[in-house]
Amino acid sequence: MDSCQPQFPLSDLKDVIEDSRDIDIKSHAYSETMNEEKPMRRKPLHSISSPEPMFGFFLYCLDCLVSLVLAILVIPIVLLVLYVLKFGRWVLLTYIRYKYNCIPLEDDDAVWQQDSATNRHIIHALMILEGQPDVEKLKKLVCERLVFKVDDNGERVCSRLTQAVKECCGQFVWQEEENFDINDHFAVWEGDLPKNKDELEDVIAELGPLPFRRNLSPWKFHIIPTKYEKPSYCFLLRIHHSIGDGVGLTRVFVKYMYDSPPVGREPRKFSTKQRMYMWCKAMLMGPSLVVKKFFTSADVSAVHGQELSGLKTASWSQDVSLALVKEVKNATGTTVNDVMVSCIAGALHDYLETRGSTVEDMCASVPVDIRATEQSLKAGNKFALVFMKLPIKVNGCLERLYEAKKRMDVIKTSAEPLITSTTVTMLMALPQWFSCPLIDFFSCKMSCVLSNIPGPLELLSIGGQQVYEGLFFPPMRANIGIGLSIFSYGGKIRIGVLSDKNIISNPREITAGFNKHFNHLVSTLQIDDQKKHE
Repeated sequence: MDSCQPQFPLSDLKDVIEDSRDIDIKSHAYSETMNEEKPMRRKPLHSISSPEPMFGFFLYCLDCLVSLVLAILVIPIVLLVLYVLKFGRWVLLTYIRYKYNCIPLEDDDAVWQQDSATNRHIIHALMILEGQPDVEKLKKLVCERLVFKVDDNGERVCSRLTQAVKECCGQFVWQEEENFDINDHFAVWEGDLPKNKDELEDVIAELGPLPFRRNLSPWKFHIIPTKYEKPSYCFLLRIHHSIGDGVGLTRVFVKYMYDSPPVGREPRKFSTKQRMYMWCKAMLMGPSLVVKKFFTSADVSAVHGQELSGLKTASWSQDVSLALVKEVKNATGTTVNDVMVSCIAGALHDYLETRGSTVEDMCASVPVDIRATEQSLKAGNKFALVFMKLPIKVNGCLERLYEAKKRMDVIKTSAEPLITSTTVTMLMALPQWFSCPLIDFFSCKMSCVLSNIPGPLELLSIGGQQVYEGLFFPPMRANIGIGLSIFSYGGKIRIGVLSDKNIISNPREITAGFNKHFNHLVSTLQIDDQKKHE
């Protein structure tokens, strides 16, 4: 196992100043997890970077020159082809809209219809409420607060909840259910009632591979009563990614479904100038980045490359105090996300090592929110997936933390999110039989999905019943077999693991490893022991 002791004398270490962009990894309105104030100048335990050698600077300049040449040669051709394809598709979608009275899916939504029986693109959002479930009351609340709720402009907040996804002329479209019935979107668990967390995890895993009924809007609430010491039940939402991403759905749910929505300001997004700068950077670096990703080799390890079974396993970690995580990030000049990612990487390091597999960094698909405004309260998909190498083979928990920060900062300051989003949009202008294999080709290079959605800081309630725990599991694409999540709620933060059974048969090893590495980090930094229990 790797050591958690610092490997350098304190006298040799340098100052580090946190300097991150405003783009948040799956951030949303009601949490400060990813929107923290930057810590004041401090002396962290380890320097995260050193001056680049001249050779490295020369390579960077060469890369920029090649990118510029490719951009000059490729962008005019790409734009011409894109406009032709877009115009042709616009004509087809206009015909479909008026001929068949349905709404074509946007490109960002339609791409999630390219799923398979072994990897369905379904988001699992779970809440544990106190008390006994009143099923009829919950159905009424869902109808009033979500399904038929209208905003101040008289528009339905989430009209897709009554619309089924169908295919027309080779395009995916939204079409109203013929006879919407809320009973079709609710189910009560009829198996053995879970008596503890492990048994509840097994129930979630059993529900994971289930498909949605055709001709119905692709979402469903599952009510799972428990036999915990105190009366409680699990309120599980399974919803297809085509309806919306985690940020959009969380905003809608928090704003309308809870009894008293939290009051908080949105984290600051890109300014107009920053977005313009990023778009210019994306046009310059886009062609070379796509070529690099195309020729990047796929991960090969004990947790990637095997055939998927379609069966799922699920687990989530013990809660960690969000205040304690912030103590760690303040002591090291990092962020909450850096701390969580480094501990997940440590858990994966141990998992690979115990199985005798080669311990190498693995590539994660990280969703990045690219919404231009923080005021959006509509469900939908507005994010991009970027590549990030998890620092798994790095030894030492502090060294791993600073390496995680270094790599996350690269994502925050790069134009890769806009490049990948534009690339997917261009591919979706092509026929499905061509675009789906291409997008899967890029997805197959990654071992896991890693998603972070900060939740409300305070405990909320639904129908007078307090929601005292929350979590979500992201879906995976192509042959990716691991979905990792980070979620904060009510002053606590936890991780979740949803995996194909052929990839990780016992995900509790990962979640337990996360807690172990976090505790090692706290001990190494000698943070006040009393704060561990706050």
